Amino acid sequence: MNTNPYNTEDLEKIFLRIPEPTVPLVLQLILLASDYEKLSSVDRDNLINGIEAINNLDPNFTLQARNKIITALKVKMKKEKKSLARAVFQNRINELEQSKYPILDFERMISTKFSERFLEETIKFEWGKITSHHKYINQWKYIFSKISFYKGDLPDDSFYIYRAGTKNGLSWTMENSIAKWFYNKNLVTNKGKYNYFIKSYVNKSNIVFFLNHKNENEVVYVPDSEKIEYVSLDEIEEIPTINSPRNKRIAKGEL
Repeated sequence: MNTNPYNTEDLEKIFLRIPEPTVPLVLQLILLASDYEKLSSVDRDNLINGIEAINNLDPNFTLQARNKIITALKVKMKKEKKSLARAVFQNRINELEQSKYPILDFERMISTKFSERFLEETIKFEWGKITSHHKYINQWKYIFSKISFYKGDLPDDSFYIYRAGTKNGLSWTMENSIAKWFYNKNLVTNKGKYNYFIKSYVNKSNIVFFLNHKNENEVVYVPDSEKIEYVSLDEIEEIPTINSPRNKRIAKGEL
């Protein structure tokens, strides 16, 4: 039984072994495991089942013939004269060797206690990397409910935020021109069916966190349906059109 806690390097390796959109599933399990002693029997079962589901994402983990394949690849590699081919064989061997171990280990998970500061930065970083959050939106909401995020970079007074897309999405922006860029982009990519241009009047206490790594002045916000306002076509017309969020920053001398 291995009870060594996972460290930051281990977490990076875990994320490399799973499809990017499933990252929130792992983050949710980390948060669940950190409170294992306080979990209900239902949540403990959810943790165990979740770990099993993540491990099953690696098709090599349950491969009974793994060792035979590794042996065969090593034989081929010794006989192969081309360095590129040998490198391909070695990469595959490395993948299979790594898959001898589950992606997540239950005992290690419940022994792991990452700091809230580290989790905050990791969550923001992983959120920013993923292009679509909708499939696991409930997992993201759970994650956000468990961490207190820094909000010092948000205005103290109330302000409008904007979104183009589904009405229940969590990714918003503080700039209407950026929302318009996404609105127009969605029209081109045939997402008009769910392409609402909406806004909401909020204050910093309503926001999960602010993120600007893509120059989109993004705020993560769990929308309150009673606060959502629809932006009319006339209003949209009056909003400046930009080529891209990045170009807007360049024009303003911010990049």
